[in-house]
Amino acid sequence: MTTAERRTQAQRREGTIGALLDATVTCLATRGYAATSTAAVCAEAGVSQGALFRHFPTRQALLVATADHVATRQVEAFRSLGSPGVDSADEVAAVLGHLRGLVLSPVNQTWRELLVAARADDSLRAALHPARESLQAQMLGAAADLWGDRLPADDLAAVLSIVVNMLDGLAFSALDPDPTAAPGRTVERALRLLAEMIVRHYPSQEHR
Repeated sequence: MTTAERRTQAQRREGTIGALLDATVTCLATRGYAATSTAAVCAEAGVSQGALFRHFPTRQALLVATADHVATRQVEAFRSLGSPGVDSADEVAAVLGHLRGLVLSPVNQTWRELLVAARADDSLRAALHPARESLQAQMLGAAADLWGDRLPADDLAAVLSIVVNMLDGLAFSALDPDPTAAPGRTVERALRLLAEMIVRHYPSQEHR
């Protein structure tokens, strides 16, 4: 077998895995955890169940891999902000608004579905633990790159936790994921107040 043929097989394998992970994200977001069966995922991806089980021996393995897949996408999206300024309340509010969009996105619904299911499933909870730890570490690293010059290292994780838990709470309670829908404007004001508090409590280096 030539190198070119081996590479083509690897590309096909990656394409199949990618299609299955994307299909699982779609199913979790639109159908919910209980209805995200391997059959539903295969139908969404256009892949046979035999092909699915060649790459993922169990439904749980597929779900955990999907959680990792989503974590990577979310961190990349957060990092796509680049290096925006965070010296003014407007700039911090813009960053918080970007985070809000990520948390409310259909992609992130994957995590909400899995975390709720894991509350009553010890096996799933244990299997998801490494992916959840990895996501938290990656998000903290991205936040350090963004806010490390303003927030002390000891406070960075706490501030990120406040923001993410607030937005996760909104995502769980909101029936409409549209940020412009009620209580969207109230949340927008809350994020603005939080941005103002961060700027006041942690002045930039030039104002210290």
